[in-house]
Order: sequence, then structure tokens, then C-alpha cells
Amino acid sequence: MKKLLLLICMIMGSIKIYSQVDANKAAQEAERKKRMDAAIALEDAEGWKYKSAIGIDLGQLVNINPYVGAGSNRLGIGGALGFTAKYKRNLVNWKNDLMLNLSTQRIGSGTIGGGSDLKLPFEKALDIFTISSNFAYKVNQTSPWAYSADLMLITQFLGSHLDSATNKIYLSELQEGAYNTKLISKLFSPANISFALGMKYQKDPKWYIFLSPAALKTIYIANQDIANLGVHGTQLKENSSTEYEKTWYGVGALARGGYAGTFFKRLNYTTELILFSNYLEKPQNIDINWFNSLGIELFKGLNLQFRTDVFYDDDKLNQITDPKAPGGVKDFTGKRANIIQQLLISYNRNF
Repeated sequence: MKKLLLLICMIMGSIKIYSQVDANKAAQEAERKKRMDAAIALEDAEGWKYKSAIGIDLGQLVNINPYVGAGSNRLGIGGALGFTAKYKRNLVNWKNDLMLNLSTQRIGSGTIGGGSDLKLPFEKALDIFTISSNFAYKVNQTSPWAYSADLMLITQFLGSHLDSATNKIYLSELQEGAYNTKLISKLFSPANISFALGMKYQKDPKWYIFLSPAALKTIYIANQDIANLGVHGTQLKENSSTEYEKTWYGVGALARGGYAGTFFKRLNYTTELILFSNYLEKPQNIDINWFNSLGIELFKGLNLQFRTDVFYDDDKLNQITDPKAPGGVKDFTGKRANIIQQLLISYNRNF
């Protein structure tokens, strides 16, 4: 009899536990559905909608009075700031994006040398500033096709000063002791601008394709001294061997596509690919901008984000990574793909 009562108690306890688990799962599923319905309602609502995101890449190490050989201070400050503004009314859809991705670091502390009052400078690790705008007017209320205009600007936010001895990039000019820097880039020097007219296809909110047979691409360098470096894509001026043009133009075809989806409830993936072919010169050499983000939602709005971005411009030169060279790059430039990877803690908010 005792064994029978024990068995009944065990069965009743198991039923209660499984019921509680099922209730928790049902509550979680209801909450997830509620959030999805709210997101869909926000997406379908007319008028202006906004989304902001901030990602923090913070690397800091304080080492006071270190043991001999125990290292030195490291201070890294950076992250990604994003803002999106969307407008929807009848057949009109207009999306605007702004993204600033900036990272700096300083190894050690104090001054740059004995007898100097100049503090150790911050090095630039990453600096990309983008503005993007896409305007679409649907063919009709039910059609996935829309007449569209697309604009994109890519530049840098802060000045870059190249040290000739170490090939490191500093945020400020240094002309003291072993430091001898020169300004190689800054805001709008250079600026890569593309404008295209075409058709946009979007049958599902998760993905879209934009195609343009008539696209204009421009490289603009506001600073003449930076243009004269001859590495940002413009050509030598006529009858000159030292002075470069401040602008370059290309006319060609542009394709742009994107996808954003959620998997396993908490895994978010977004990707956007932009391709440009210049009719005027080497149309087979395609310029590429490819943005990727993989995020895991830790809490509501808070994500662990892994970014990988790829840039290739057939008209521009990049520093070539070489682990055996000073500063990790060779002292000359060439045509290479620029690949950037980041790990961020990001917070997103819709309003």
C-alpha cells in the first residue's frame, strides 16, 4: 500500500511539474507573439517610424605600478551608432539610415618621451560614417514593384594622421621626436557618393532587391593636399605630375539587396549587398559594399552582435596587411578588399 501511495505521489508531482513547464512555455510563446504582432503593427503603420541602436566596443585595462614585465595600460573606446527613419504613406515608402562606426585605442600612458609634455596619442582602429536613403513609389497598392531612387554616402568622421615610421594612424597630428605624421583623410576627404534610379522589388518585408541601369558614382576629396596623395581614386590633373583632381565620376549599373530575419526566437541576422559596375572603365571589375550583422538577444533590446563588413573599390587603393611589417601594414598601397570584424554589445529601440 505504501508503495502504491508513493507511486501515486510521484505521478502527481510529475504532472504538476510538466504542467508548470507547459504553462511557462505558453506564457513565453504568448509574449513572443505579442512582441511580433506589435512589431508588425509598427511596420505597417503609416507616417514616420524611428529606430535607434548603440553598440559599445570597450576595451580597458588599468595596470598601476606593474610588476617588471607585467605590461602596461590599455584604453580602447569605440562602438557603433545607428539611426533609421522610415516614412510610409499610401504608395510611398522612404527609408533613411545613418551609421557611425568608430573605434580608438591607446597603449600605455604618460608622455611620448623624456622631456616632452605631449601625451601618448590615441590610435585610430576603425572609422566609417555612412548615410543612406531609398525612396520608393509603388506601381500600385498590391504590386511588389516600385519606382525607386537610391542615395548612399560613405566617408570618415575624424581626421587620420599617418606616422611614417610605424604606419600607425593617430587621431591628432604629431611632429615631435620620432613621431612625424601627415594628414591622409578626414570628413569628406574622401567621400564616396552613389545615386541611382531604378526599380525596387519587395514582396516580403524581410528582403528586397533594387536594380538600376543608370547609376552615378562620385569620389569627392574636399582637401587638395589629401587629394594630392594619389591614393583615394582621383586622377592626375592634365599637364601635372603632382596635383590630383578632387573629383572622380563613374556611370554604370547598380544592384542592391538586403535581408533581415529572426531564427530560433533570439538569433537575428541582417545582410545588405551593394554592387556597382562602371560602364566607362573596366565594367567587369565590380565595386562591392557588403554589410553583415549576426546578433543574439540577451534581454529585451540588448544584443550580443557580431559584425562583418567587406568593402572593395576598384578605383581606390588600400594599405596592405602584412604581419611582418611595422604597424602590421606595408608602406605602400594596392587594390585589396577591406574586411572588418567587430564584436559589440548593442541596444536597439523602436519609437
